[in-house]
Amino acid sequence: MTIKINVGVNKKIGLPDYGSAGGHCNIEIEADNSILDDPDQFLQRVQDAYEVARMSVEEELSHHRPSGNGNNAGTTQSRVEPQQQRQEYRNDNSRSDNNSNSGGGNRYIASAKQQQFIASLVKGVKGLDWKTLDKYCNSKWGSNTSQLSPKQASELIDDLKAAKSGERSIAV
Repeated sequence: MTIKINVGVNKKIGLPDYGSAGGHCNIEIEADNSILDDPDQFLQRVQDAYEVARMSVEEELSHHRPSGNGNNAGTTQSRVEPQQQRQEYRNDNSRSDNNSNSGGGNRYIASAKQQQFIASLVKGVKGLDWKTLDKYCNSKWGSNTSQLSPKQASELIDDLKAAKSGERSIAV
């Protein structure tokens, strides 16, 4: 006698201009009923099926992610790690700078890794708090710490490293 194992993965990602793209993969596997006698083997079969489904969805969605040049038509991006997958877009029509499309428009938000590194550096700079850092970012780039582009976050990281070593002051 056989049993059917059914797994599915759905994922939706945000795209510029309030768009989105979704991917779905459903896998059905037939296995001998005796697999239920070995819970570890059963779980491994299910986990393997989920991994194949996840990889399939990620591969499909990679065709919809912008490559970073501001034009996502027909561009692809290689498979990305989960933290990078959470990368968000934002629409900022209130200003224009060297790190966004001219006239505002869509741009990437700094990665989770960059945000985490900034947080760890802030703890190491004596007398620096988040309020002061947000004021510094607003005066330098016109946005708060959580809305920095990857390039701006990289510059902030350099500034914080210099402040930590005493070479620079983070002041408004």
